Amino acid sequence: MKTAILILSIIIMTTTNLVAQQVSMEEAKPYLTAFEKVIKIPTDYQFQSVSKVKADNASAYVFRFEKDGNKGLEGEHFSFVISEKEKQILGFTNMDKRYSNLKMLSKSETEEIAKDFLLSLDKFLANSLKNLWIERHDEEILVNGVKTTIAGMKYKCYRASKNDYAWVIVGFDGSVITFERNIKWNNSEHKRITEKWLHDSWLTGNK
Repeated sequence: MKTAILILSIIIMTTTNLVAQQVSMEEAKPYLTAFEKVIKIPTDYQFQSVSKVKADNASAYVFRFEKDGNKGLEGEHFSFVISEKEKQILGFTNMDKRYSNLKMLSKSETEEIAKDFLLSLDKFLANSLKNLWIERHDEEILVNGVKTTIAGMKYKCYRASKNDYAWVIVGFDGSVITFERNIKWNNSEHKRITEKWLHDSWLTGNK
């Protein structure tokens, strides 16, 4: 029995960074308020859950909003991550079926929108970024149980002072689908280090 408890404790300790602890809205309300001062949550999405997590070993909150239909993991959702200490918006994503319109903006249009967005969000961050490339980026969601591709133009940047990455994904209509910042990357292994709390495929694989 003691051996089993010890093994379980080790498993919990080694997977701590992947654990999302659901919390009350009362605790998390100040973080929702801070986010909504900057980013508007689409009115057709309703609050689903909020959890306390670790993002690169720092405490943060993950909020998730869903529609009445296409609920659950891999369905339509609006989610965001915000740090506990500074209330810094670490990222958000709008996995909405309307982005199945695959008519992409040009690279120059994408660059202009992404730069304007970054400047409005955090001028210090925007001015410290170097754009690496602009290309189409695809994701998959389930719409009425059917796998559906949604896409946007990804404006990916590198920040040398912190050795991390940030990006903005812009949809066909010029709206921002996804923003992420402070992303650590293992270049030698070609994989992301920072947790992917906004990505349902990652959440599903780390249940």
